[in-house]
Amino acid sequence: MANVLYDNEEQRIIDRIRCITYREIRDEMIARTGDSFISRQWISEKLHRSEDWVRRTWNKTVDECYTQFGSGQPQEEGQSWDGAYFREIILQEHVIPFLRNPTNVLDTNEVIFLHDKAPCMKANATQHLLEDEGVNFWGNSIWPGNSPDMNPAENIGAIIKDKVEELMISEDRRDRYDYDVLKTNLENTLSDLEDDTDLFINLLCSMRKRFDVLEAAGGGHTSF
Repeated sequence: MANVLYDNEEQRIIDRIRCITYREIRDEMIARTGDSFISRQWISEKLHRSEDWVRRTWNKTVDECYTQFGSGQPQEEGQSWDGAYFREIILQEHVIPFLRNPTNVLDTNEVIFLHDKAPCMKANATQHLLEDEGVNFWGNSIWPGNSPDMNPAENIGAIIKDKVEELMISEDRRDRYDYDVLKTNLENTLSDLEDDTDLFINLLCSMRKRFDVLEAAGGGHTSF
């Protein structure tokens, strides 16, 4: 594949999107049903949506893409996504209070915060903050480099993305890029998932299998 020649850069990206999309669909099917079978119609529709997105946004700037799919700003009040934002806004204002609320977890003393080893999470300041707050988590020496393969939250993220994408595509053309419509569809999707206990139980119960597959792969990429 490395020697394939393309007419232009846009076509090369579209081809790459096709490969990524197919892998995402396959992984999603395995997570949901344990089977990697994919119908021709399903993958055709999803590939079409992905290719259409590339063509529509190809000549847009990064800021224009944020405006198209968000509130017009990369982060709240124009803040960049750096370690400080992650610690002060994401962790201290949202994640840590959530983990300490007994209505959200079965036992607050047995909660382990799993992350994807992003730079803002690996930062020493972040690790020290979690330690000071008494939050149990897997540190940099424990969490493997291919951690997205191990984290069920990655599957949840893909499921949410696909559901919201389907809802946005079904909207009238003028509403597909409206921030309020996007927010409403996202809120409705999250609300529906709250009652899908089987989905979360199946993903959590897959942790042992994830560890076994990762060990067999010698720490390399897995099918999860």
